[in-house]
Amino acid sequence: MLSHTAADDCRVAVDAGDPRGPPVDPRVFGTFGEHLYSSRNAKNTLEAGVLHNPTFGSWKFQVRSPTVDGGRPATHDPETVAERVEAYAERHDYPDADRMLAAYRDGTALWWLQVGDATTSPDVGRAGDRAQRVETGDGGDGLAQWCYLPLHRTRGFELEVAARAVDGATLRLAVHRVTGATLGPPLAAGEVDVGDEWTTERVPVALPPDVDDDPDAMYAVSVTTAGPANVVLDHVRCDPADHVGGADPAVVALLRDAEVPLFRWPGGNFASGYDWRDGVGPLAERPTRPNPAWDGLETNFFGTAEFLALCETVGCEPMLVVNAGDGSADDAAAWVEYCNGDTDTEYGALRAAHGHPEPWGVTHWEVGNEVYGEWQTTWSTTGGYADRYRRFYREMTAVDPTIEVTACGNRLTDWNDPLLERCPGAVDYLADHVLVGGTLDADADPADVFGAYMGHASGVFDEYDALVEHMADAGVPDPRVAVTELQLFATPGDDGPDWTDLPRSDTVGEALYTATFVHEAVRSRGRVPVVTHSGAGNHGGGLRTERERVRPDPVLHYHALGAALHGGTPLPVDLACPTYDTAGTYGADTGPEFGRIDPLADVPVLDPLAVRDGDALHVDLVHRDPAPVEREVTVAVEGFEPAPAATVTTLSGDGFTAANTLEEPDAVAPETDTAPVRDGEVPVAVPPQAFVRVTVERAG
Repeated sequence: MLSHTAADDCRVAVDAGDPRGPPVDPRVFGTFGEHLYSSRNAKNTLEAGVLHNPTFGSWKFQVRSPTVDGGRPATHDPETVAERVEAYAERHDYPDADRMLAAYRDGTALWWLQVGDATTSPDVGRAGDRAQRVETGDGGDGLAQWCYLPLHRTRGFELEVAARAVDGATLRLAVHRVTGATLGPPLAAGEVDVGDEWTTERVPVALPPDVDDDPDAMYAVSVTTAGPANVVLDHVRCDPADHVGGADPAVVALLRDAEVPLFRWPGGNFASGYDWRDGVGPLAERPTRPNPAWDGLETNFFGTAEFLALCETVGCEPMLVVNAGDGSADDAAAWVEYCNGDTDTEYGALRAAHGHPEPWGVTHWEVGNEVYGEWQTTWSTTGGYADRYRRFYREMTAVDPTIEVTACGNRLTDWNDPLLERCPGAVDYLADHVLVGGTLDADADPADVFGAYMGHASGVFDEYDALVEHMADAGVPDPRVAVTELQLFATPGDDGPDWTDLPRSDTVGEALYTATFVHEAVRSRGRVPVVTHSGAGNHGGGLRTERERVRPDPVLHYHALGAALHGGTPLPVDLACPTYDTAGTYGADTGPEFGRIDPLADVPVLDPLAVRDGDALHVDLVHRDPAPVEREVTVAVEGFEPAPAATVTTLSGDGFTAANTLEEPDAVAPETDTAPVRDGEVPVAVPPQAFVRVTVERAG
């Protein structure tokens, strides 16, 4: 579908009358989200709530290296804990890490601070998890937490408390402005009476209209008592009134506008220790757990129902990853039944009891995440995973034979062999992750690193061609590969390039890297019909949440542009352009599980893709030349009578490191112009390291 000739000038010739291959599968523009309650993202981006640790859970400070059984458990080393708390406070610009640490060491859940003369200790919550006991003296004692508020979007908030009190108490929930590290007087407040039994109350409040929406302004949410009291807090929440079923409305809007077709969830490494039962049913009955894969914890406020509601609102298909780490085949089958079973089944009836009588009908299921790696909880040998997968597939499809099941794969080792030998008829898709990276030394040239990433997709898809043939030879009826994680990882070493000089997941470089894989997926003729890019929020590229402001990374703009190609017909392209070489080897120190990029030669500076959708012809150009040069490109169209002007859409910035920021959330966004069409040719100026789409409409 693509032929290339080395040339000094750039010319892209498209035959619009010669369709090739199946239509563009929208799922190549999929995304992936994982629950990360870490120092980078102290609450799950998908959730609207503004507080960290609203359930007063036992915070997990994870160790850096996996244990022999896999995963990263907690460390309680005082020095490590102090360093981590300081990093959290610095990350979020909170004013006093020492105060946070002192409160934590005094029996207060991390992120919360004592107010007045409150004394605290851990206690037991309704779900058997950690709760917070608070004993107060005079009125006004209690707890508070610093936070930011999305006042640019809403002034209304819903404050919720779940508590019980010895001899009863009146609790006051309030929102304050913070100056320095001091809480100002309440801007909005409400009161709740609680008794000796658990009580949950939600109080709507509104901040005055004269409170500005400065993104740098800090606030706090407090829960205090009206007088002396002995209270146990199960949770305190602060949700913006405009939340969408618990989800952040800005996140929902951006994903919906991007027409994301497929959303993989809940992990990632997180999936290998996730019990889906923790995230269903009434929120008050869901336990908070240590995050099984990352720093922090999991409140389970955002579980199966919330995720599937998000998918319905966004308009995308869900892809659920079952726990093939410390989970069992019976657990996975029960989740399938919970999602898809009729109400006369055990778990279908449970779903109905939870308020969802109609089955969700989830089609896409993936058995485990990177189970080959010791960083996964309960990782496995090659033969061990083949045994696990066989059992999972059998139990899951016995519940619903219509589901499509993706197996955990690894193209770079012999991992796939036992799986394909034992289960050829049970593999609907074989997953692969492309997370190439490594620590760069002082000799690494950032431009050369960028060039290596931009040429990587072609080699990977050569490996996929071989893998698909291997699957066919093994007896897989319809061999297909699903790239269920994709992201570039370039990490500066102590003497290496500065982080800001490298292609990163929040930059234009990530958008271009993703585009090269999408182009190859379309050219694969259905062999690779699924690409779920990492990730949906503060994990890889996609969305960034900072101070309760949500902004798109450049790669999300690329996904939005991709919607025009959904279902379109790929066309053959003849390309003439210069080439480039790369000198370095990147990713060698990460091991065979993630791969490496060897030196590349004769990489075309352009990667074109042509797709026809009815009376519109789209020609996408990825300018991947490491050199910062603009190219004059001629796009020639045959077999199609074009209108006299073409639309040119450009996604670019000042080089491959250009990114959106809190201060400039739209610094990198698509820009639209027109270009004349003469004798079927369109002259286009392509900026350095940019994505450009030329859209030609049929005449008339």
